[in-house]
Amino acid sequence: MVVSTKVQREQIASAATRWLTQAEEQTVEEAVSSASLNPLLIYLTTQPDHALSTSHIVNTAKTFKALADISRSLEIRKQLAQTDLALASSSLLQRTEQELSKVPNEQRAEWVFLLVQLLRSICNQSADCDEARAKLCESEAPACIGRILWLDEVQGDAVVAQAAFAAALNVALDNADCAQLLIQADAIGACLNMLRVEKIQLKQAWPACSMGLDTLCEHEQAMAAFEQHPQMAQTMLQSLYDIVQLLESNTADDDVAGVLRGARRTLFWCLSEILEKSSQARQQLCLAEDLLKMFAVLKHYSSADQNEEEEEESASANDSPNSRTIDAVSRMLVGVTGEDHALALFDNRQVQSQLLDTIRTYPVKSPLATTAVLCLGNFARTDTHCEQLVSEHSDLVKQLVHNWLTSAADVRARHAASGLLKNLCLPLPNRTMLASLGLPEAAASAIDTAVVPVQANAIGILRHLLSGPAAAETVRCLVDSSASSAFGKLLETVRTTDIDAIRCEGTRLVAATVKRIYVRRDNLGDSLQDVQAAMDSAGFDLVAPLVRLVVLDGQRHPLLQQEALVALSILAAAGRASDIVRLLDPTDCAELFPSLPSDASSEEESSEPQLAFVEVLKKLVRQDGPVWPQSALQAKSLVAQLQAATKDLAVSNGLSILRSDIVPLL
Repeated sequence: MVVSTKVQREQIASAATRWLTQAEEQTVEEAVSSASLNPLLIYLTTQPDHALSTSHIVNTAKTFKALADISRSLEIRKQLAQTDLALASSSLLQRTEQELSKVPNEQRAEWVFLLVQLLRSICNQSADCDEARAKLCESEAPACIGRILWLDEVQGDAVVAQAAFAAALNVALDNADCAQLLIQADAIGACLNMLRVEKIQLKQAWPACSMGLDTLCEHEQAMAAFEQHPQMAQTMLQSLYDIVQLLESNTADDDVAGVLRGARRTLFWCLSEILEKSSQARQQLCLAEDLLKMFAVLKHYSSADQNEEEEEESASANDSPNSRTIDAVSRMLVGVTGEDHALALFDNRQVQSQLLDTIRTYPVKSPLATTAVLCLGNFARTDTHCEQLVSEHSDLVKQLVHNWLTSAADVRARHAASGLLKNLCLPLPNRTMLASLGLPEAAASAIDTAVVPVQANAIGILRHLLSGPAAAETVRCLVDSSASSAFGKLLETVRTTDIDAIRCEGTRLVAATVKRIYVRRDNLGDSLQDVQAAMDSAGFDLVAPLVRLVVLDGQRHPLLQQEALVALSILAAAGRASDIVRLLDPTDCAELFPSLPSDASSEEESSEPQLAFVEVLKKLVRQDGPVWPQSALQAKSLVAQLQAATKDLAVSNGLSILRSDIVPLL
């Protein structure tokens, strides 16, 4: 509406003045009726200069104070959302933001008073009211609020700060578009700037600020904001650390402590979620001081007296109240140390001492110790770090072998220790020391554990130790004549498991053991005869998993297929040719695959017909389709070895297939 004459403008201004004068005397319904409210809104939207003039600015502020007060009812908010109140509020808010940078100090208080009332009005209008939020978003009020959050008055005055952060919170709740505009105006940075312990005197604004930060961090653009501004993650961690230190000092009174705990919770979960989703954000915290701060936070939540009402109840009655939080801190530390950028932190004396001292000091089941071991496992990704750990800290490695990897230890502890020990096995110089510390026995005892990650790591440890100076000790731990030998458990595991990774890696260990005993016999000494006898007693059970690996996993894992073919060739030369030939009969081979997985993940694979061993071998020898050249050569070597080893065998279905269908392909 355009107001064209001076008389009309004065009439409208007079109507607005009457509305303010009568607001306290009218009922709310009368105050928001179109007859009463429309003249006011026309005045505010068409005569902003008059409304913001020196003689009227206080009345305008009082008007928005009254509007804020009557907007506390949801029904009234919905009614007001049908008017131009959102447009008027947004327009005057933007003008107020602009003028605040120019007004002289003696007039500033009046403008700040107006600012607070505008923010209160916007806050109340948008509370649980999607219509109002949508209108505010159209008028770009959220972007203006985001900028206002950085004003000195907001960052330095509790009343103004509370109004501003409450407005930002209510506008952003359940409205992604508003949240996006706030994020683009760096509202996240403003929230982080407010939640610093040196601003605790503004504590009444902290709850709204915390909730606003939580809301903004849920938006998809929050990740980009953190990645573009490296200081954000560091600022959040610093504030979290400072709050933790202040709470632990017990110097804050109850009111302040409650506010601090609320901010701590928000900062922590926002940081946790950001770090879990963003590798770039994790890289920003790959600094020694940041890692030490995260450990301090972990200690804080792990302390025995941490049992505060703010924490959510645990899903399990056996978990401590803070277990969910402790797990999240641990994941933060493990995530950061898992970045390649963090590898250099191992050379930092403070970081290294923090990890090593924690493992030595705290009990095995302590989340602090477990997290320290997991972090060490991440650092043990270079030969230099691995060799340094074993040569300089053998006492700690021995502790991990005997106290952490045993079945009596906590599942998380076993997982952490087995992963670290597996990495330590990679450098060849480490293997003799690790064998002398009892690692082969400890790993062999974990082969049949029900904890899959520990089982996988134990198999990996043994496979690494089979190569190099620790091979003899490893073979003796794996293979013996007892019914409960580790090798027997390994064969049973690869036969019965429905987990591809365990079956494949377990079969690789079988193949490596075969090669070590029948070909690379060095260092086995007097135990060779007993070991070979124990292997021979395995018979068909020794051949079956190798054939299964060739058939079932050859296309996906050609390297594993080649290793299995090598082991089968060795067994053929060692007198097990009859067992291998038997499986060339499709009927006997079918017994290896009684029930292939039929879940969603394997649906695509199981839709194709399962090839028999004879068909796979023929395909490899002929090099039909995508066949690895090394696998083809090894398949031909196996066929030649079977041909030579079965000259004197009685005729069987498998032998007939070998002689008639496969040998002619050579």
